[in-house]
Amino acid sequence: MYNIRMTSGKNIKWWIGRVSFSALFLFIGLFAYYKMDFLIKGVQITAHVERDSSSPLLQIKGNAEHATKLSLNGREIFIDKDGSFSESVALLPGLGVVTLDAEDKFGKTSKKKFEIVYEGKTNTVALIKSDTKEKEIINTN
Repeated sequence: MYNIRMTSGKNIKWWIGRVSFSALFLFIGLFAYYKMDFLIKGVQITAHVERDSSSPLLQIKGNAEHATKLSLNGREIFIDKDGSFSESVALLPGLGVVTLDAEDKFGKTSKKKFEIVYEGKTNTVALIKSDTKEKEIINTN
């Protein structure tokens, strides 16, 4: 019989056991992180603005992932089980700010802010996303 020994004096069986044990705990750790990721990230808000050219209303649609409470300009709005929402906002001439605030069941919050410039006579709406400072013109007539 051959007895294979490593340099530290431990045999192959010992090393295979240690590596298997370590791999198992690494797998359990990664799986737990994957399943509990929402605790670390908190609420994620994705939203976009749509406008019908015949109406002075904006539709704000999106998804607030893991949110239990969502408010639009301080007014609570309804979300479905998946976190999807859709709400109308009236446009007034000039600069308007639309703020979405979300909170999850652990108290973590998230905020998304849109600055909207509406020129009533020309029926032009300019949208400025505050988090990216990206400008977009919606429905110019």
